[in-house]
Amino acid sequence: MTQDTTIPEHTLQAATALMEDRFAHADKNKPVLNTLFELGVAQVARDLAEHPELYKESPPLPMPTERFEPVDPISLMHSDIKLPSLPQVFLEMRQVINDPASSATDVARVISQDTALSAFLLRMVNSAFYSFPSQIDTISRAVAVIGTKQLSTLALGTSVMDMFKGIPTNILDLELFWRHSFACGIIASQLAKMFKNGSPEKCFVAGLLHDIGRPVFMMALPDRAIAATAISRNKKALMFKAERVVAGFDHAELGGMLLRKWNLPFSLVTAVLYHHNPAKAVKTPEALYVYFANIIAKTLGIGGSGDFFIQDVKNQRWEENGLTPEKIRELNSGLAPILDDAFAILTTMKS
Repeated sequence: MTQDTTIPEHTLQAATALMEDRFAHADKNKPVLNTLFELGVAQVARDLAEHPELYKESPPLPMPTERFEPVDPISLMHSDIKLPSLPQVFLEMRQVINDPASSATDVARVISQDTALSAFLLRMVNSAFYSFPSQIDTISRAVAVIGTKQLSTLALGTSVMDMFKGIPTNILDLELFWRHSFACGIIASQLAKMFKNGSPEKCFVAGLLHDIGRPVFMMALPDRAIAATAISRNKKALMFKAERVVAGFDHAELGGMLLRKWNLPFSLVTAVLYHHNPAKAVKTPEALYVYFANIIAKTLGIGGSGDFFIQDVKNQRWEENGLTPEKIRELNSGLAPILDDAFAILTTMKS
């Protein structure tokens, strides 16, 4: 790896140590993972130099002493626990889209009633995510250029971002959570564009929602969520495996069930449900790209979902899907402006 002379040696050493920890379960000698390790060290070193606050140490959590009985995740969906519902604007949008008598103008009218959503969508379509040559200044124009279903898919993604409030930041920092989720969505969409397979908009939203089961888990089972976090931190366990220890299921399963409850498209449900287990979703490109994007985003240290460690992945799985070390470097080289735009939009939404 070529050393960046603008970054102090001690910062590079700290970044390398952090990446070694992050790869506790992954073999960085495998060609693709080795490439990701190198790119991760460089990215984390830059972040440590420019944004050290993003790497504040999490407070210690004591290991759980009790034995938890398994929970039926289906029962959570029918319990008295207040689980989030889809925002009204998206329900209205879906109703209009499914009405054969409606037009693109009707969809634009529904979206325009929500000023925050309209502002987000206009910023998104004018960002490096699309790189249109001219400015798009109305929702009607955005619908015409992108398409009704594509724009509604983007609208869905941002509509869910204000659902989760009051989660302790020492367990899940929502700002870092959404940064990671945005990055995962951007990377998944870029993979769809790179390989001309799957819908970039669906990949973006699938990536944005892939970890939605994490805050839902914390809302529904806070004691078990804290216990899983403690196991993951203290034992360096993969989060989804720690969740299975304390609940009998993981956030991916819970997130997939929530999206099914919302009656969302099968490809989005599958991408969320199997983002740790792509062997069960090989025919759904969105699921496969979210799986890879999640690992890439975590390796690069972009945001954080509380799930710190990298899964080990056979090199064959990467390369048989076209993700050679060369393609990983090509992907990474074009990410910065798109992510910068996305995070600027995210910051505006959260301010």
